[in-house]
Amino acid sequence: MITKAQIKLVQSLRNSSDREREGLYVVEGVKLVEELIHSSHKVNKVFATVNWKQPEDYSGDIILIQDWELEKISSLTTPNKVLALAEIPQSTNQFSNDVNHELVLLLDRISDPGNMGTIIRTAEWFGIDRIIASEDSVDFYNSKVVQASMGSIFRMRLNKLPLLTTLEKLSNLMPVYGTLFDGEILGRTTLSPEGIIIIGNESHGISEVVKRFVNRKITIPDALTSNSESLNASVATAIVCFEFRRQFPKQ
Repeated sequence: MITKAQIKLVQSLRNSSDREREGLYVVEGVKLVEELIHSSHKVNKVFATVNWKQPEDYSGDIILIQDWELEKISSLTTPNKVLALAEIPQSTNQFSNDVNHELVLLLDRISDPGNMGTIIRTAEWFGIDRIIASEDSVDFYNSKVVQASMGSIFRMRLNKLPLLTTLEKLSNLMPVYGTLFDGEILGRTTLSPEGIIIIGNESHGISEVVKRFVNRKITIPDALTSNSESLNASVATAIVCFEFRRQFPKQ
């Protein structure tokens, strides 16, 4: 049976400040919890109903709960048998000196959890396994981000860092690509096998202070009859990543 303290803890993790203080985040549903168990992320607790089939290779403690108790701690409309608490990797807020000779996604103020989760999933699909997000982007471990990532979040290298300091360190090491309206048309320009790809905020694009680090401007061509102001951030990410991988397939 789940205790009142445990209910309070799980519910508190819906807030980013509490996630940061506790160093924990929530993973819900059979598929995601099983992917968590088989990942490098450390499982803290598992709360499951009797209908959940425990993976044979999982030997951690399981707290059995009733369906109504799962509903009480779940943020899903339809809770699904199991909920786990996982530890946030300590490397999330630490700069890594090995960011070189690879493609890196750098996210400037991405605010929508669905977009963030989809971007994480898209990056894994295209073999880009490092994402750096600005400190004012939505939290990687927001429950909606975790759900939208469909498990990719467990396999990605994710960092929340001050963008200006990070770009000052990295812009001298490799090209910095920015999706801007006055850039070279994607598909008609030769890219590089390594570099930083900046994706801007959903409403305002790349901020002016970040834009000054861009040394390779690219743009996604639209139809001349289009009345849309811009593409969704996750859609733009997928198109840009596709073109990089088209020119430089992952070996």
